[in-house]
Amino acid sequence: MQDLISIEDLSRSDIENLFSTVDHLRRTPEVFRRALAGRVVCTLFFEPSTRTRLGFEAAAHRLGARVLSVSDIRSTRLELGESLLDTTRMAGFYCDAVVARHKEDGVMHRIKETVRVPLINAGEGQVGHPSQTLIDLYTLKEHFGDIDNLHVGIAGGIRYSRAAKSLIAGLRKFSNVHLHVVDAVHEADEGTRFPRELGELNGVAALEYPSTKDMIGQVDAVYVVRVQQEKFADPAAYQRQLQKCRLHRALLSRALPGLIVMHCLPRTDELDADIDDTPQNRYFQQARHGVAVRSAVLLRSLAAKPARGSFGGGRSW
Repeated sequence: MQDLISIEDLSRSDIENLFSTVDHLRRTPEVFRRALAGRVVCTLFFEPSTRTRLGFEAAAHRLGARVLSVSDIRSTRLELGESLLDTTRMAGFYCDAVVARHKEDGVMHRIKETVRVPLINAGEGQVGHPSQTLIDLYTLKEHFGDIDNLHVGIAGGIRYSRAAKSLIAGLRKFSNVHLHVVDAVHEADEGTRFPRELGELNGVAALEYPSTKDMIGQVDAVYVVRVQQEKFADPAAYQRQLQKCRLHRALLSRALPGLIVMHCLPRTDELDADIDDTPQNRYFQQARHGVAVRSAVLLRSLAAKPARGSFGGGRSW
């Protein structure tokens, strides 16, 4: 049984093995219908979530597990002063795996000290989101056939985004990947360069651009993340940063052939809905991959295999 606390926990071989499981799940979902029968998965979310929580819960149900869910901190005794670690300790007593999300950086290692079952990080502060990264990498591999040698662009509030930072860490597992960035910064960081240590891939620094318009013709994929409006005190500063990162349909005419557009969602004004019906849109398919990828994560964490004697058929993932 294995934890998944950071994408750094996984080697390239681990990631490729997970992708093989995802492919198997998508081809023959019936084989896995009872792979986690008799197991209980607890989704313990101390921050709001739609896709991640529902994705893990749908995955657990489709694998035959039962789910205990805490989706609202107000439903716990934390509201009355119980410590976070006492709460997570209790959850660990009641289930076979804990899937947790929390706003604090570094909290997953503290939670792990309290639970004796596999812990899966479903989003932690600004530092990590490994299951989202696996979805992102799988989407790239499905479309391009390989991740090696790609030029990947990221636009938005990168240095504050756990999804973006986790994706960059995941891209380091592959060879000759080039990172291109358009970084939206808060008022306190305006005028600063993109941190080299954040964007460096295998010794090569990220290429920084003043706008998505300038970057889009240089990349195979553009991954858009939110410009976090709630973090800005000055509306004008938010608009400056939003406009340099915003992706809309007119910009696609400048793109390389075969470009794909990705987003971890939810989106706001940084990604226009006019891209939804274009061939470049991969963000809805990316989201759809969430159930199969998170199913593979649960199977890995609980060391489960397909049920013997089961055969294909049923609803595709």
